[in-house]
Amino acid sequence: MQFRSFNAPDPNAPDRPLVTVFCAVWHKQPNKLELLRSHWANLKAQSIPVEPCYIFDNGDVAPDWLEAPWYSFDAPLTIYEAWSAATALAQTNYIMNLNMDDRLATNAVQAMVATAAATKSTLVGGEWLVSFDESHLEQKFVVEDLWKTSFVADWPPKAQADLRLGSGTAERGTYGPATLWNLKQVGQWYPSYFGNQTPIKSIGDSIFWQMLSKNNCKFTRIPMIVGRYYSDEDSQAEFRPHQDNDHLRAHGVSLVSFANFVLSGDFSKWPGLESEPVVPEGGPRNRIEQASDKLAAQFRAMGLGAQRPSQSVAVQ
Repeated sequence: MQFRSFNAPDPNAPDRPLVTVFCAVWHKQPNKLELLRSHWANLKAQSIPVEPCYIFDNGDVAPDWLEAPWYSFDAPLTIYEAWSAATALAQTNYIMNLNMDDRLATNAVQAMVATAAATKSTLVGGEWLVSFDESHLEQKFVVEDLWKTSFVADWPPKAQADLRLGSGTAERGTYGPATLWNLKQVGQWYPSYFGNQTPIKSIGDSIFWQMLSKNNCKFTRIPMIVGRYYSDEDSQAEFRPHQDNDHLRAHGVSLVSFANFVLSGDFSKWPGLESEPVVPEGGPRNRIEQASDKLAAQFRAMGLGAQRPSQSVAVQ
């Protein structure tokens, strides 16, 4: 496994953005270049500067017109490995994800950063209007109130006009398809694997929120429409079959994140190299596991992550 960096930001440049917004550009994503073009336009339209971070996998490269920081990994990545890579590569105070087919209000990042700073929250989420076609991809809109929207608990959502997701209003229990969090508080880490080294495929964001919540991190929801969420149960990762919940109950969550491999540059213990999942043995044996132990110690000192010196943490 190797990766290359392009248009990498200068960490010493004046007036650095406060927020990195990252996106996994999956190599099998249909129409990925069309989606990427409007996604990049959406970030450029934000009312405050943001620092993009695009993660390409399987050796894919960006088109010439993408004048934004991007990184190409030469092997296929899961969505949460890509997200974890972004946390390792980010150099701003805050970070947030934005999926290829979702779009933010033009002042959404500004509103979420202001909320995080004013409330001293570790993580901020907002409300999303559900879109069932691609008409939202080119739209420009501002943060809106909820007065004309409605909530229905069906999952997957059933197509209807003005349907809200329920993340910013706590009706669904999630915090959004995209959330903003304080990278300085959380650290350069994102859950990538279960305790048996099986990759997390579908519930990584839920696991992340649970881990932060268990450690008394402050969350804030904004009950306003901050973006458009695209719902298509035939194509999206959240609707694909998986055994994540079974793995979570049986094995907990590994403290070894894909971010550890990116930060150390040592991919020799990357689970993607193994034909079968490998359960880590006790004691750090190389730079990856040493980095993981160091990160776990930092998490424990900050009240984050596992509260015991083990290779995994169970999340109920």
